Amino acid sequence: MKLSSREYKLTLHEDRFAGSEAACLPHVAAFWKDTAQRLAGISIEATRKLDHAEPEKQRDIVFLDTRDKALYRQADLVFRMRRKVRSKEEWETTLKFRHGDRLLAAAQTFRSAKGEKEKFEEDVKVVPPADTPRFWALFSRSSKGMTDGAGPSTVGDCLELYENFGKMFLPSRSAGVLEVGKLRIREHVFEGGRLDLGEGVEAECALILWWKRERLENPIAAEFSFRFELENGEAEAGAARKAWAAMVELCSSPWVDPQGQTKTALVYGSAEV
Repeated sequence: MKLSSREYKLTLHEDRFAGSEAACLPHVAAFWKDTAQRLAGISIEATRKLDHAEPEKQRDIVFLDTRDKALYRQADLVFRMRRKVRSKEEWETTLKFRHGDRLLAAAQTFRSAKGEKEKFEEDVKVVPPADTPRFWALFSRSSKGMTDGAGPSTVGDCLELYENFGKMFLPSRSAGVLEVGKLRIREHVFEGGRLDLGEGVEAECALILWWKRERLENPIAAEFSFRFELENGEAEAGAARKAWAAMVELCSSPWVDPQGQTKTALVYGSAEV
């Protein structure tokens, strides 16, 4: 399976976005202004703006796993449920296999039982210590599904939305699942910004803020990312070079925390995933 996109991700200092969901808006605008100015200095144009998160990008999120996180620890699987804020409709589910081995990730065969499209993507992240920026890649194979408002209660309930697991080492389907880390997350995704990487390649930008749903005063995680589609799993060398230069430049921004905890690490309580 060929890679469909590459996404560059930077952890931000969440305390710089202090305040409620509404109060954070001036900080989002200030971050984008600073980012545009920094990248202009290396001849990368940031266009448009990061708008207020659209209603469909204001979402509630939970991650489900067994008490000992067997899906994640044994099978490298992340199971996420997500739906619009205050919605009573079905949850959108995502089952994702994440690994540093591109070949292993590409070899996964699971898919949606209802024919939803699979994705195969690459994430590029900063590796601490970052006095000299170093990056590494994670590869993810994912597929979506839908489940009712009650949500799954066992591993089997989670996996019945998907099929064709092959020889994957999975936990017992009768094992119960619960909210990982007891975290109920409110997410806002600010989109609209673009980076011109040349050669006809335009990267889509996003700023993601997470709050605990029961405590919406200050975010618990902040992340900036930019992504572009790949043609037959490849990118133009010039565009890839500019994307790398943008990543290096932004590592020196006071908004960026190169040694910060990723969102997934926050959920699963690990150094990295």
